[in-house]
Amino acid sequence: MSRTLYKEKMEQALNYLVTEDVDAWVIFSSEGSDPAVNLLTGLKTVGNTFFVLTKAGKTYAIASIIDAQESKDSGLFHEVISYKDNPGEVLNTLLKNINPSTIALNYSETDHLCDGLTRGKYLWLCHHLEERFVQKFMSSEKLLKKIRSIKTSEELERIRRAIEITIEIYDQVFDKLKVGMTEIEVGDLFVNEMKKRQVVNGLTRKLTPPMILKERIAHREPSDAIIEKGDYLIIDFSLDYKGYVSDIARTAYFLKDNETEAPQTMQERFKTVYEAISLVKETIRPGMQGFELDELARKHLLSKGMPEITHATGHQVGRLTHDGGALLGPRWSRYGDSPYERIADNMVFTIEPTILFGNGDYSILTEEIIVVKEEGGDFLSKRQEEIVLIK
Repeated sequence: MSRTLYKEKMEQALNYLVTEDVDAWVIFSSEGSDPAVNLLTGLKTVGNTFFVLTKAGKTYAIASIIDAQESKDSGLFHEVISYKDNPGEVLNTLLKNINPSTIALNYSETDHLCDGLTRGKYLWLCHHLEERFVQKFMSSEKLLKKIRSIKTSEELERIRRAIEITIEIYDQVFDKLKVGMTEIEVGDLFVNEMKKRQVVNGLTRKLTPPMILKERIAHREPSDAIIEKGDYLIIDFSLDYKGYVSDIARTAYFLKDNETEAPQTMQERFKTVYEAISLVKETIRPGMQGFELDELARKHLLSKGMPEITHATGHQVGRLTHDGGALLGPRWSRYGDSPYERIADNMVFTIEPTILFGNGDYSILTEEIIVVKEEGGDFLSKRQEEIVLIK
């Protein structure tokens, strides 16, 4: 466990409890049931465990006698209280001492990453806590979104390293691509490179291939389709490094015998995507809303005669490839409130304004990663400057 990483996240949480005016935050989990536990502590407690953070700057852990030592060893808590039989009694006593006006719990109607408190555990709290505390329950969603979305220095370093390794693997695989390979064989090249570096796929957290798409552009596993001269290939690859991930896509073209560059139509489409990515990267600022950036990219593609993007222009990256919170997406009901969230310094986003055609026509997917700064976005990924050509 990295003490630096989790101390940064706990300090961040305590700061946001103040700015969001939340007196106490209770995280109730067992067997890793709430993802907020891993985000903040990295602990793997088995029995019912309560992590309590307060606006006064204090941190507490209530754990069974067989789990308490891990919390003590972490160095993250001012006090670790162990119980043998009745955790409800211990939690009530602690809350009486804190005397909070508000108690945040991890439930949300719109963001699954903020909805870690199960229905059963919520009912447990309602049954075991004094009624005066139950009446003070509120959602931690606003607080938890900020903690998850705004990256600390250690988080940014891990994301950067995940991206560096991803680019290294792309470079190695592109040198080995050739006509006649299947999508599955291309995927195997990625798996072999991950093995060499002792890393795994960021989506599955296993040694599985990325999306390799010669045709049928969709979220699917590689098939036995054979690559031929004149084919284009889209690869969408996420890699996990110490719990943080990359998410980078590239488009390649397999030259015909008489060709030295990709077809003009394909080049023009790549240029359109490139320009849209630049617009978002150069325009993004803290305080903006995600839909503003999505509209910028979406309108640019439409102005060039391209089909409308069928998904969000970009999403956050961190613990997961889709890390919740603010979304660079359209104001569609399926995205809920995410496109309206305010963008903040040190949020990390992909930018992927995809051009998608059917019937085998040239599609373009190049996905880059930026970190938001006061003056705009900074690329974390080495940018794809042109279509990758395979001779």
